[in-house]
This record gives sequence, C-alpha cells and structure tokens, in this order.
Amino acid sequence: MWSAIIGIGTPTFFYREPVNVRKFIQKIDTMNGKQCFLFCTHGSIIGNTLYHMKEDLLKRGLLVIGSFDTYASSSLQFYPTPMHTAYHPDEIELEEAKNFGKNICDISLRIQKGEVDLIPKFELIEDTWWAKNSKMATPEFFRKFSPKLEINVDKCTKCLQCQENCPGDAINIEASPPEIQNEGCIFCWFCEKSCPVGAIEADWSPMKEFSKSNLKKYIEILKQAEREGKFRPYVDYEKMY
Repeated sequence: MWSAIIGIGTPTFFYREPVNVRKFIQKIDTMNGKQCFLFCTHGSIIGNTLYHMKEDLLKRGLLVIGSFDTYASSSLQFYPTPMHTAYHPDEIELEEAKNFGKNICDISLRIQKGEVDLIPKFELIEDTWWAKNSKMATPEFFRKFSPKLEINVDKCTKCLQCQENCPGDAINIEASPPEIQNEGCIFCWFCEKSCPVGAIEADWSPMKEFSKSNLKKYIEILKQAEREGKFRPYVDYEKMY
C-alpha cells in the first residue's frame, strides 16, 4: 500500500545541518513508522549532515529510506568568489536528482514489503580535522568569534529584505536603533550578503586570514574526488590560493 513520503532538504553548514533545520526536526510531531527521504547541498565536504538528521528523525519516529546529496555553489564572505564548487549542481547532478525522485517511491514500496536491506546506513565520522571543527562550530562559538554585523542607518532603506529572510528571526529593522544578530542568529551571514544597498557591514579580514588553511584542505579533498570521478571542477583551483 502506497503512502505519502516526507522529504526534508538542507544545505550543509560547517559539516552538518544548520541549527534552524536541527530545531525544526526536533519539533516535528512524533510519526511512528512514517517514511522520509533526505536531500542535501554542500561544498567540498558533506560532513555528518545526513547522519545527524537521520538520528534526530528516528527520535521523532520517522524512518529515512533514502538520501541524495550534491555539490553546490557556496559563498561565504571570507572565501574567494567564485568558490571551488561554483556552477554546481551541474546538468549531470540535476539528472541524478531527477532519477532519485523517480525511484524513491519504488524503494518505499519495496521496504514496506520487507526489503529492509534498502534502508540506508549513515556513518558518524569523528576522527578528521573537519569533524573536530564541526564540534566547535556552536552558536556560542560563532557569537564570540564571528565579525559583528552593523547596520548603517544612513544606507538602510528599511526594505525588510534581511528581516523577512532571516532563518533565525534574529533581525528587527523596525527597532530604534535597528537590531541584528539577536538571539536565534545562526551566523549564516545571508543578511549581509543579500542587502540590496550594502547597509549591513562587517570586517571580514580576520576570518579571511584564519580560513586560508581550510581553503587549501577543501581543494585537496576536491582534487581527490575529481580523481575518483566524483567531482567535476569548473574553476581553476590554483587561482584560489
């Protein structure tokens, strides 16, 4: 018997799902036995994103029956533009995503009929440099070390674009003075990047210097993925150092 399948998607943020996605999953009503699938976009490293999502969904009674992930263009203010995964997902990855969508209902039915070996297993990786960094990347860490964002009231037009698109509901442009990075901020910095008049300002130079070593590690990981036929570069790695 066919039943609806829930799909949950997320970007990867510092090697796992963002805090707002994590909180969303943890608040889902218990649905014992309900099937779901995961899809994820990421830069050079997917990290433990799918593992953590699966574990939290299991606590809510949901069974993850499949997952799809793809490289995607990433953009952080303290890294070069374009980044190393620019122009992804490409046509090949988009076609793979379509095929995943076509096949997931068949997988659902087969699992219901007893083919439990089709249920994916996700490994928790803990002994890599990025896994150790991921454990440090808490909201408290970012609040302490992230650049302080400031709203230039002379530039701000109060269009509310940043406030309405903040995933953490952590901006209040209508306050006097305007407030930003309030409690709930997940430090995605999307507000600064998307302000149409550049009214949100920050000094990114310390993080640019700090992130140089990570950039080299990301590129080495992608070069290995390229050798294995898992990644297709569309930018020149050497120009990014």
